[in-house]
Amino acid sequence: MTTNQDTNDSLATLPPLPDISFDHTGFITPDIHASVQFWQDILGFEAQPIGERRQEWIGGFMGVKDAQVRLVHLFGHGSHIEFIQIDTPYDDVAITRASQGNVAHICLMTSDVDSLRARILAGGGSEQGRMVFITEGIAKGRRGLYMMDPHGVLIEIVEKPQS
Repeated sequence: MTTNQDTNDSLATLPPLPDISFDHTGFITPDIHASVQFWQDILGFEAQPIGERRQEWIGGFMGVKDAQVRLVHLFGHGSHIEFIQIDTPYDDVAITRASQGNVAHICLMTSDVDSLRARILAGGGSEQGRMVFITEGIAKGRRGLYMMDPHGVLIEIVEKPQS
């Protein structure tokens, strides 16, 4: 069993923390063009041109032997997201659920949660949860819910705080 002292001892031997800055969050998608269309047309992100990575280094970099990928960076709302379509090797798509470990989400704050919910549904997204009033935590008193893009990327939408 690990003790607090063991943890403190191992932390003491770590090298110093280097300068770090957050750059982007990325998601693997089965259809890069559909992902770009949804995140650009429905959620207002601006897509850069789709690029390809076909050389040997990408497989080693990603830890996916012989990977050949297409990728795109999208900017908007003060953030930067990336979508990657792995053309080869291809694995079956898993259905995402909020209860799974290692499943990420993007949180969007909005002044009109009902309108954003409707746009996501009209654009091919779906509800993961249902609209609720949040009763605790930093968003207490606001409404929100978890939704999904057409490929299962979780989207949390929460009302912006009232001024």
